[in-house]
Amino acid sequence: MAGCDDQSNVIERAVLKLGEPENQARLLQTAWLISLLMMVLGFIIILKTIFPNFTVT
Repeated sequence: MAGCDDQSNVIERAVLKLGEPENQARLLQTAWLISLLMMVLGFIIILKTIFPNFTVT
C-alpha cells in the first residue's frame, strides 16, 4: 500500500510542477514550434504532390 501512496505523491508533484508558469511557458513554446514544423512539412508535401519536380534547396 505504501508504494501506491508514494506513486500518487510523485504524480501529484509532477502535475503541480507542470502547473508552474515557467513550465507552462516552456510547454507552450515547444508545442508552438512543433506545430510550425508540422505546417511547413505539410506545405512541402502539398507542393511535392502538385509539382513532382519541386525541390527544397
